[in-house]
Amino acid sequence: MKQCRVIPIFKAGNRLDVDNYRPISLLSSISKILEKIVAEKLLFHLTNNDLLYTHQYGFIPKRSSEHNLLHIVNYVTAALNDGNFCVGVFLDLKKAFDVCSHTILLKKLKKMGINGITYKWFENYLAGRTQRVDINGNLSSENDLDISVIQGSTLGPILFLCYINDFYSVTSLFSVLFADDTTCLSKGKNLKDLISYVSQELQKIAVWFRANKMAINTSKTKFIIFRTRGKVINPADCYLTFNNNEPGRPEDPSLIFPIDRIHNDGEEKSFKLLGVLFDEYLTFDAHIALVCSKISKSLFCINRIKNFVNRDSLKKLYFAMIHTHLSYCLNVYGCANTTALQKLRVKQKEALRVINLAGFRDHTIPLFRLCKILPLDEMIKFANLKFMHNYIHQRLPFSFNETWLFNYMRNPNRELRNANDLYVPAHHFATVKRFPLFSFPQAWNNEENTRKSNPSLHVYCRQLKASLLASLAE
Repeated sequence: MKQCRVIPIFKAGNRLDVDNYRPISLLSSISKILEKIVAEKLLFHLTNNDLLYTHQYGFIPKRSSEHNLLHIVNYVTAALNDGNFCVGVFLDLKKAFDVCSHTILLKKLKKMGINGITYKWFENYLAGRTQRVDINGNLSSENDLDISVIQGSTLGPILFLCYINDFYSVTSLFSVLFADDTTCLSKGKNLKDLISYVSQELQKIAVWFRANKMAINTSKTKFIIFRTRGKVINPADCYLTFNNNEPGRPEDPSLIFPIDRIHNDGEEKSFKLLGVLFDEYLTFDAHIALVCSKISKSLFCINRIKNFVNRDSLKKLYFAMIHTHLSYCLNVYGCANTTALQKLRVKQKEALRVINLAGFRDHTIPLFRLCKILPLDEMIKFANLKFMHNYIHQRLPFSFNETWLFNYMRNPNRELRNANDLYVPAHHFATVKRFPLFSFPQAWNNEENTRKSNPSLHVYCRQLKASLLASLAE
């Protein structure tokens, strides 16, 4: 039950570099069933006692990558609206799951209230583990494991969350995590001072990683200076480093690594975080282009078989191969300007014509109604209102609490006609008005009162979709 057969899965880059492979462990089925039981109990203990970091969104029920990205977008938007620069550092952890020290992990579990027999169970679970690497049926010799939380195990991801849980306490940067995908954000009026401050905070983070026997892959760690268009910056002020030296001791230049900047004039114009491409102006142009490319490939496949299957099968293929790309994190990239989104509108209409065997110039509104599929703009509105319904009825992670307030909460001593409306923050730049921090409460205020008062999400979504389809103009 403690033996692992490791299958290296290639990720990207040079195939001869072992760092570009993910070691997935194949384990005994019986041990995985046992792990599943323990993982549920451990997660219940961690969530019930509020032991996990507020902005950790990986492998936790009712938290998602969209929640992670929305917090990042909201933080950046608020900074830009106040006329600040915002620096976002995207840390890439080197072999994060595979270098977790068992000794340190057990100490952290004890700090989280794992004591007595339970502690001894985890101690025994981690002790005496072995692995053999399998490459094309050729097995390596067996090696003992005194590190790693086992990629491919059921319990491994939860144990990793416990291992990295105190990361946020080492820095004053706003940290948002999805398992090992770590984003650190800070804002300020003066870019030079802001970069200097972020560099100092990164040195504190480096100390934490050394103490926990982990490391940063500096070649894959990037940063972006988010800004509004027209806000000029001096390239000389945009030099950020990751300093691995011990604070207060003589510095070794070989332990100071420059971090590459993502910007429109550089080699890399965008950074992919949890499947969404971010750029320095938050235009999401690169992400929309990527989604269009994926849809084009899917449409090619559907076009090849459209004459051999019925319409119901084509509709299922649409939802499996096209709708999934459109709907993933729609609340995040859906705030792009209407010109950028036009490419996706065209692709979706093309898909509707294909699955209905319609002509190239046929009107698509009847096709949307026939298939009961929402056009892109209505999909965005649907996703926004569904999110806000969950917010109003407190079904979101508590990290979203008080993101938006009702007017009566801000002015409890005054009688207002719009007391039951959400407060929409004042926007100082027209470009930020379309982002979730401003557009979501406005959309909810404009929603019908009779519909949004229904506490059932299923009923609300059904009524909302029917209303959006009925509103489509011929």
